[in-house]
Amino acid sequence: MVKQFTFRVIDKLIRWHQNYRTEKLMKELHFCGARVWLSHEARIWGTHGVTLEDDVAINAFTHIFGAGGVHVGARTLISSNCSIASVTHSEQIATRLIAVELPVTIEEDCWLGAGAIVLPGVRIGRGSIIGAGAVVNRDIPSYSLALGVPARVVRQITP
Repeated sequence: MVKQFTFRVIDKLIRWHQNYRTEKLMKELHFCGARVWLSHEARIWGTHGVTLEDDVAINAFTHIFGAGGVHVGARTLISSNCSIASVTHSEQIATRLIAVELPVTIEEDCWLGAGAIVLPGVRIGRGSIIGAGAVVNRDIPSYSLALGVPARVVRQITP
């Protein structure tokens, strides 16, 4: 009986801490819209450059590197294990330690499949779907389905 009580108390403390951490992270963002759902297991670095519009959902183990600017449009779904980077480095050895910031824009109504990677300087057009495991290294037009490494548009989506 004492064991069960102890585990319940510990479980409540863990949940409280997870909720506290998520709420704190959302307050640190440049802008966080209404009804945003952020998994307590998602990570965001460079929060000052991240904008999340209304009704965005970001699942577990997703990493966002936002120092160069990341804008996620309304009603966008980001599945688990995704990576969005807005910072890279120069190819030149002499300047490699200097960060190069290139903003990422994911427009409204998009869906990133599990494990998708979005590289710096990319714009994903409205209503597009990025397939699981795809690596987006160039702009994707609106209402497109993009798959593969590197991500290529395989067909248009009817809105």
